Amino acid sequence: MSITTKNGDGGVSEYFGKKVNKGGKILEAVGTLDELQAVLGLVGLEKLQEDIYEIMARKEMRQRIEKLERLMGRLEKEIEVPRNFIIFKDQRAIELNWVRTIVRRAERRSMVFKNKDILIYLNRLSDFIYLLALKEEV
Repeated sequence: MSITTKNGDGGVSEYFGKKVNKGGKILEAVGTLDELQAVLGLVGLEKLQEDIYEIMARKEMRQRIEKLERLMGRLEKEIEVPRNFIIFKDQRAIELNWVRTIVRRAERRSMVFKNKDILIYLNRLSDFIYLLALKEEV
């Protein structure tokens, strides 16, 4: 079996049974989510990669949102959240902050899905990753 199908050579792909333009908003959102799952793996957050795949597959996100909120609650008890912007200096914190910016872009792009739970999840994910970066910085 070849990975090359040539189906997308004309600038069109299939997404959930529909032909969509590769330059359109849907595939821009999916592509950004794909980029996000890749960088999550790069920084060792493999469990979160699974969540991003679930978003791309349009799965239920409510339990994942609640899990993130619990994790954030624990982190917030461990660290002091600054009241102003900070510039990260620790290499791991810098990498996590970079991932956080990709999450924010994925959140903006995912508006096209018109799914509130996806937006809530991505919003919580960016906050969670910010807390992870803060923890590394201290």
